[in-house]
Amino acid sequence: SNIAIITNKNSMITPKTNTVFETKEYNVTDQGCQLLCCLTCPLHFLPVIPGTMGSKRMVLEEEEAVLMINCPPCCSINTRRPYGELGSVDKNNCLCCKGVSSDLNKSFPLFVGWGCDDAKVTEIVSELKARMKARGDTGQIERAEETLSEVKHLREEVSSLKADMKLLMQHLNVPVQYEMER
Repeated sequence: SNIAIITNKNSMITPKTNTVFETKEYNVTDQGCQLLCCLTCPLHFLPVIPGTMGSKRMVLEEEEAVLMINCPPCCSINTRRPYGELGSVDKNNCLCCKGVSSDLNKSFPLFVGWGCDDAKVTEIVSELKARMKARGDTGQIERAEETLSEVKHLREEVSSLKADMKLLMQHLNVPVQYEMER
């Protein structure tokens, strides 16, 4: 007699592809704040041109954000934070200046350029939020839920295969010697 084993062709699990972020770099030097420091405090008169007090760069890597502050000759600061640890990322307004605040720059918002580049600030905020959603706590929960769904699907497939094997063994009159239990 002919034996037909029917399998589900759609039984392969196709996990969602993880979002891959490209590295982005932003010059977030705050020339406007530096000029304000030069005008308001005599101790800050050392730099004559705003921007020479230091530069700030934000690099958005795949798994973490990096803020590099370079203030020659006195200091150089590199701060790294995984996206899940950035806290609240917000767009700030101070008078007419627009800035970015997060736990990456805890003490003071980054007022990009002269503080008027609303488009760049909006881009940085939206990019940070997208990466936080994919790589932060929410992203980890979503990946855990996907894994759980895949495990449930595999259990259903194994159960179906077990039933098929049992039918096959009964058809071939093969005695079942033991039953596997979970």
